[in-house]
Order: sequence, then structure tokens, then C-alpha cells
Amino acid sequence: MEPAFGIVLFADIVGFTALSEEIDPAEVFALLSGFHREMAAQIADHGATLDDHVGDGAVAMWIAQGPEVPMLQDAISCGFAMREAMENWNRDRPAALPAARIGIGMHAGPLVVGAIGLPGRGKLGAFGDTVNVANRIERMTRTLGSSLVVSDDLFRLLATEAPSDERIDLFPRVLTARLPGRGRPIRLRPALSIR
Repeated sequence: MEPAFGIVLFADIVGFTALSEEIDPAEVFALLSGFHREMAAQIADHGATLDDHVGDGAVAMWIAQGPEVPMLQDAISCGFAMREAMENWNRDRPAALPAARIGIGMHAGPLVVGAIGLPGRGKLGAFGDTVNVANRIERMTRTLGSSLVVSDDLFRLLATEAPSDERIDLFPRVLTARLPGRGRPIRLRPALSIR
């Protein structure tokens, strides 16, 4: 199976376990329904190749034979649009309900697309270190205090392929971090806050 190039985005409700402990099951359902509706709309609007929704998380992937400017810009746009959608959604929710914060992690690199599981009941997905790293980056949003963090690999692709993209300026800081369960450190770029 030949690897393809992909951009992988993981989005997750920060502190969902603690949040669901404080509200009743109907409110948990409403929270998850609203979150997935908002995330699915952004994923669809930004042309992801694959997407999935599991628990309090969403995954989107843009896949091609190599890095292409439209997919790079669509993926970055999707991350910012998800963040903005959550801000707007929180403002529109009843004041008595706690705000839902989001963490978004993104990475780019080689991956393989295929179906796993029983024949006829398999699930199409993407596999490889790129997917695992994107997931771990999403978890780093808590540590770094940013709702959107991208790998420096993804940032450099955007800066090289679309140097006039204004969003490049929204990632001014680069830092090196160790991701849980991974041996080699990685360079990350937290996005500036919305405000």
C-alpha cells in the first residue's frame, strides 16, 4: 500500500469528563450534539477527504499525493473556523450551561488510507505516525494554553507553498516539545488567541 500525503486535524472538548460530571445526561447529549453539528459543518465547508466523530472528539483529514496549496489552506481555515464556531456557539447557548472549550491539533505528513474490521463492516480510516502525532498535538493544547496548535512541519508547508497567506502571522512562536508516548521531540506552533 503506497503512502499518501495528509493533513490530519483532531478537535476535542477540553475537560469533557469533568464537565459531564456536573450536568445531567440530557445536557451531555445536547452538548455533544451541538459540538458535533458545529464541527461537522466546518469540516464539510472546508472540503475534508475523510472525517469521523467519536465521543467528544472530531477528526478531519485532507489527503492527496503531495502538499497542494488548496488543501493546506482549507485545513488551516478549518482549524480557525472550528475555533470561531465554538466561540459563537458558546455565546448562543443558555447562560446557565458551562462554556465548552475546544482543543485543536494539526499535523501533516505521510499516511496510509484503508479499511479495517470485518469485510462489509470495515471502517475507512487513515493510519501512521502522522495521525498519532496530530492526536498528541491536540492533547498539548492544554499544556500550551492555546486552543489551536499545529506542527512546525505543517506551518512550514503553508509558509513555503502559500507565503502570502496572512494566517502565517498568527503562528509567531515555535517551541520544541516531547509528545506523550513518542521518542523524538517535535516543533510546535500555537496559534494566537481569538481575542
